[in-house]
Parts: sequence; C-alpha cells; structure tokens
Amino acid sequence: MTLIISILKKFLVITIFASFTFVNASAQTLTNMVNQILDSHEDIVNAKKELEEADRDVTDALLAYAPDLSVKYEAGRNDKYGAASNSQLDFKTWDWTWKQKIMDSGATLNGIRNKQLESEKSELDFITARNDLLIEAADAYLGLIKAGEKLEASVAAEENTRATSGQEEIRVQVGSGLASDVLKAKRQLASAQKTVITDEKSFKSAVFTFEKLFKIDAVEASSLVKPRLSPEALAMVPNSMDATVELALSNNRDLLKSRMDVDIARNDLNVALAGFGPSIDGEIKYSDKKDASHTGGTHHEEQMKVTVEFPISGFYMEMPGYLNDRSALDRAINDLAVKERDTVKKAKDAWIEYSNARTMLSYSENEATIAQELLTIAQKERAADQTDAAAVLSAEETLESSLKDLSDDSMSLITSVYEILDVINLLDPSMIENTKKEGTFNTSS
Repeated sequence: MTLIISILKKFLVITIFASFTFVNASAQTLTNMVNQILDSHEDIVNAKKELEEADRDVTDALLAYAPDLSVKYEAGRNDKYGAASNSQLDFKTWDWTWKQKIMDSGATLNGIRNKQLESEKSELDFITARNDLLIEAADAYLGLIKAGEKLEASVAAEENTRATSGQEEIRVQVGSGLASDVLKAKRQLASAQKTVITDEKSFKSAVFTFEKLFKIDAVEASSLVKPRLSPEALAMVPNSMDATVELALSNNRDLLKSRMDVDIARNDLNVALAGFGPSIDGEIKYSDKKDASHTGGTHHEEQMKVTVEFPISGFYMEMPGYLNDRSALDRAINDLAVKERDTVKKAKDAWIEYSNARTMLSYSENEATIAQELLTIAQKERAADQTDAAAVLSAEETLESSLKDLSDDSMSLITSVYEILDVINLLDPSMIENTKKEGTFNTSS
C-alpha cells in the first residue's frame, strides 16, 4: 500500500509540473532568457528611443551656430502706361544670404551643454531600465526554481510523513477515542498536506510571473538551469562596506543624474544671465537684379553687416526668470545633498544584504547537511525500535524546513550580488552568470 501511495504522489508531482510545461529538450539558462527580452521588452525599446531623441536634440542645439543659408528668386513683369515714357519690362532678382550667429553672451553655449547633459541622463536611464529588467528577470527565473524546489520538498515531506505515521486519513470525529499519538500523527499529516497546497499555489504564481515577463505560453520548470555567479561579477563586488559606499558615491546612476541636474540648473541660470548681455550677429548678402527699379537696367549688390544688440529692457523684463532659475539651482543643490545621503544608505543596505546572504547560505548548507544526517539516524533508530515515529517525523520536518531555507538563501545570495553591482553601476548583462559549466547556487566551487 505504501508503495502505491508513493507512486501516486510522484505522479502528482509530475502532473503539477507538466500542467505548466512544454516539451523542450534544451535547458533554459538565465542568460538565454535575459537575452531574449533585453532587445524586445517595451521598457528597453522606449528607453532606446528616448536616448535617440536626446542625441538628436544635441545635434539640433549644435546647429544654432551653423550658418543660415538661403536663396530667393523673384521674377515678374512691370507695365507702365500714361507716363512720360511708357514701358513694358520683365524683371527678376536673385538674392543669396548668409547669416551667422557670432555671440549671444553664452546663452546658446549653455543651451548646447544642457542638451548634452540631457543626453547623458538618457543614457543612464537606459542603463537603469536595462538593469531593472535584468534583476526582474533574475527574480522571476530564480523564483520559479525556488518555488519548484519548495514544492518538491513539501511533496516529499508529505510522502514521508504518511509513510512514517502510517496514516492515510486525516479526518477525526469529536470523541473518537483515538490515542494521542495517532492524533498527533494525523495533525502532522494534515499540516504536511496544507504545506503542499500552499506551495502548489506559490509554484503556479511563479509560473505565471515567468510566463508574463518572458512572454511565453508555457515553461518547463525542470529545464531551468540553476545559475552560477560568474567570476567577473564576484570580482566586481567590493570587499567592504566602506569600499561599497565609495564606489556608489562615484558611480551611482541616481547620484550622477542629480549632479547633472545641478549642472543643468547652473547652465539655465547662465542662460538667464545672458538675457542681460549683448548679442552679435553677422550677415552677408549678394543680389543680382534686372530691372528691379523698373529702369531696364541690370546691376548687382553686395552687403556685409554686423549687428550688435544691447537688451536695455532686459534688466527688468528678464529679472523674474533669472530669480526663478537661481532658486531652481538652490533646490537642485539641496536635492543633491539628499541624494548623496540616500546613496550612502542604499550602498550600506546593499552591502549588508550581500554580506548576510553569504553568511546565511553557509549556515543553511550546514543546517541542511546536519538535518539530513539526523533524519538518517532517526530512521535507523526507528528501524531498530530505539525511537518512536514522532522523532522521525520531527527530523523530516526539520529537513524540509532546512531545504527550503537553503533554497531561499541561495537565491538571496545571487540577487544580492546583482543589487550591489547595480548600486555601484557595474552590473552588465555579460556577467549575469557563468555559462561555462553548470552548478548549484553554491559559489564556493
């Protein structure tokens, strides 16, 4: 009977996984799955387009110093009657003009610099969108593996609980008169069955998250390969909290953008100041005219001029805008100070998460090994009638809990590495995992 139940439970596990899978002979690695969405995901596509638009804005701003070239042609006929001498003459005029901005007290130069800063910010936004998607993909990928491992551990624990307790039915009527050992066994079996149901729900949710993010209709959970952290990624991880903070203060994208905001506000203030200064423009014009004055003659004209303009009214008309830009600069500086404090905290949190994850994984591996040994001892003692079934059940519950903790801590270590590299702006898709050999979450070998 026990053998039949064991076979049925294994069939149940296969059915659960198969209901959310498709046949795929090749294993799915995290790198492969990430590469599938990094070029096609809507967030990445939009970020790329925003970067392209920002680059075109820079080009547009630079064209302010390009010469303004134009050519104009006019032609027609002039008929004159009732005058001292009547005339019917055709006329035409060609005008070639070159206009050039020479100086505007720095307004255009600061505007160009602002467009360049906006382009740099767009590039940082693109990296942020890419890394956010990368981390989200890793969470979905690792989350499905973890959910599968937990479900597998729960089903195995439920099988062992049923076999060890000798119970098949958990229902009990009030006043049934069952012995306390039997009631405890039924309670443990009921608890194990509830855990299976809960983990089934979590597994299904992880499947749905995976399918939504990677835009697939089904996933074969058993085909997912546990990622091994790449040596490049591990080499980039700082050795201390202070080193993490130092790198974050130099490289963190949000902090870099905040510093750019200060520069942009300062440039805007310079543009406002330029409104009080003179501007200089130049113009060259050549005209070829035939009967332009209705005289029947042909001549050409050449004109060169330099225009210097002093905005006298700017001293009061531009003042409100200047004061607002000066206030905006003060606010940007204050925001930068807040962002620096936020970055320090974010770097410290990331280091603590990584350090704790590394320590917890070491403990979890040891606890799982000990729990397995204790279960083996308890099973041997039970076979020799040296202990009761409750001790075996307790050992099985301990092993199940240890395995689930190991799965959690394993995923936490990998995601903590991604997070700390993202904080110091060193995370790159090429270092997401070591694809040269397969392995477990354990990075020690």
